[in-house]
Amino acid sequence: MRSGKKLIVALDIYDGSRAKEIALKIKDEIFAIKVNWPVVMANGSGIIKELSEIAPVLCDFKIADIPNTNRLITMKAKEEGAWGIISHSFTGTDSLEAVIAESKGKMKVFSVVTMSHPGYREFMEPLSERMIEASLRCGVDGFIVPGNDYSTIARVRKSAGDLLLAATGIGAQGGNAGKAVRAGADYVIVGRSIYQAESPLSAAREINMEISSEN
Repeated sequence: MRSGKKLIVALDIYDGSRAKEIALKIKDEIFAIKVNWPVVMANGSGIIKELSEIAPVLCDFKIADIPNTNRLITMKAKEEGAWGIISHSFTGTDSLEAVIAESKGKMKVFSVVTMSHPGYREFMEPLSERMIEASLRCGVDGFIVPGNDYSTIARVRKSAGDLLLAATGIGAQGGNAGKAVRAGADYVIVGRSIYQAESPLSAAREINMEISSEN
C-alpha cells in the first residue's frame, strides 16, 4: 500500500522499541518514517536499518557542518539503508555538495530552506530564495517546507519545479495536511499528532482522510 501514500511519520522519541511498535501498527498508512537525533542517539544508528525493514527512512539530521563532516554523517545514513537525508543549505554549496556526492543517487537529499517555527524568520527567511537557487544548482532531490505556511509552500513549489517537497509543522504546529498538499507538498511529515495519540493508527488514518478531502 506504499504507492500513492503522502504521509511520513516523524518518530521523534527516544524509545526504539516504541518507535518500531508504532511503525508496525501504521505501516500501511504511511509512505515513510522520519527519524531525528533523539531515537538515533538513544539506540545507535542501527535503528535506521531496523526501521527501514518496515518502511523507507528519512534521516532528519539537518546536517550543517564542514564538507567532510557532512560526508561522514551521510555515509553512515547510507550504510544503514536510509531512503533519504535532510541537510541545511546555509552552510554553503560545498557542504551541501558533499552530502549529494556521498549519497551517490542511493538516497534522496532534501535541503532545508524554510522551517516551521517562528524563529526561522530571524535569519533564514531573508535568504530563503538564495538558498533555494543554490540548492537547485547543487542538484538536490527536494526541499523541506513549512506545512503551517501554505503561501511559502506555494512559493517554494514555483521555484522547485518537479522536485519533491516535504512539509513539516503539521498538527502540533498548526498545519493542515490536506491544505499543505493542495499548496504543493508531495509529502506531509507528522509526529506528535500520531505518536502521542491514544491510537496512532486511527490518527494516521484521520490524517490520510484529511489529505484525501483536499484532493
